[in-house]
Amino acid sequence: MRKRLYQALLAVVIIAAGIYFTPIAVYRLAHESVDNAYVTGTIVPIAAEIRGRVVKVHIRDNQYVEAGEALLEIFSDDYQAIFQSRNEVIARIASEEFEIKAAIEERQQSIEQARANLNAVTAEENLAAKEVDRYKNLFKEELVSQSQFDRIESVYKVAHARKASAEALLAGSETAIETLKARLATHKIRMREAKIASDLARLDLQRTTVTAPISGRIAQKNVDPGKYVQPGQTLLAIVKHETWIVANFKETQIKKMAVGQPVDIKVDAYPDVTFKGHIDSLQAGTGSVFSLLPPENATGNFVKVVQRLPVKIVVDSPFDPDHPLLPGLSVIPSVDVRQQTGPKLVHK
Repeated sequence: MRKRLYQALLAVVIIAAGIYFTPIAVYRLAHESVDNAYVTGTIVPIAAEIRGRVVKVHIRDNQYVEAGEALLEIFSDDYQAIFQSRNEVIARIASEEFEIKAAIEERQQSIEQARANLNAVTAEENLAAKEVDRYKNLFKEELVSQSQFDRIESVYKVAHARKASAEALLAGSETAIETLKARLATHKIRMREAKIASDLARLDLQRTTVTAPISGRIAQKNVDPGKYVQPGQTLLAIVKHETWIVANFKETQIKKMAVGQPVDIKVDAYPDVTFKGHIDSLQAGTGSVFSLLPPENATGNFVKVVQRLPVKIVVDSPFDPDHPLLPGLSVIPSVDVRQQTGPKLVHK
């Protein structure tokens, strides 16, 4: 009886073990899992773009902020003064340009008058030249006296001199207006430079208020009122809600993996919760080739090492505020490789 009892008990244990372990074995045969996986997401470091002393900080650790919300303020009086001085330079150059344009208009009127005067004296010179030619013939025939011929010749010389004076006056006015136009062109260049300088000063003034480029939660806050910051100095980071999984599978595990396959996600921080997701893409290269010092297998003694390929997994489960997937959390994804839903790589 005791022997039969032991045999019955052993049979019950074997059956129970089969019932318990068979689904696990079947699941593992149909799934590929890895413990080298973690949650990642969009983390935007926020840095100062100008130097100055921080006068106000509007955020606190781990606070949620909306895109465009003010994060902190840098002392702005210096930048305000620079911006005003740049605008004063623009106003001064604009005033000088107005004066030059007025002078050009005045010179244009002078040129019109000089041209009209030149036309008049040219007509007088032509008439006087004809008179000289006529009196020259009369003088040869002794029909007019020397004094009469000299008087007509002097009239011609006066007209010729007046024409030369009118031509010189017109040329001088035209030269003056060209000089004014050159000055106007120079002032236009100065005006463009002044406007560029004003725009840069305005940007620097706007940068005294640091705003959030995206919506998310504050992390790694390292700024307080009174601190002096430099351009490029990281002050904090903003983490978006949208996260995904990066799982580093062994190269021997990806044979049956494809884009779109469903994934069960276990998170070490929430052992009683299983998230659902799917494979979004496989990286076009193992992690080692993108490292700081990629392997040089063609040199030295070659040692074969199993490589790992990063796989991006998108979480399909809705956001759960009680179980948030924060960047850096360790996860164990299990990919259902029975479904061939897409290619290994996403093509354009």
